[in-house]
Amino acid sequence: MKSLFLPVFFLLSWKVFAQNPEKIVQQQLDAYNRQDLKAFVATYSDTVEIYSFQNAKPRVLTKKDLEDDYGSLFKKFPQNFAALHGRIIQGNYVIDKEYITGRGQEFSATAIYLVEKGLIRKVWFLR
Repeated sequence: MKSLFLPVFFLLSWKVFAQNPEKIVQQQLDAYNRQDLKAFVATYSDTVEIYSFQNAKPRVLTKKDLEDDYGSLFKKFPQNFAALHGRIIQGNYVIDKEYITGRGQEFSATAIYLVEKGLIRKVWFLR
């Protein structure tokens, strides 16, 4: 029984760690800053709702839509970078204060991520 406990414990611990909302959002941010499209898209659920805080209606995107949108962004702005200036974690929500550079103009933005089942399911952007 003792020999079975440790492998099961580590497997369950890894699963909880892998679904950690902060870890998923950080992986997404790191991939975004590397402009690693495949790794970036892998952090999102099969469909994701993206909200502009001014608009009540979300843009519902598939992973293919994300690839197209962010692939274009990465090509157009190869120096694009989001510097993390603060983070709050509240349950499955991660709120990032970011400073964006490399797009011809610099600006601050806030992103609120909802992580479900280890993937980003919804995002709200405030700018």
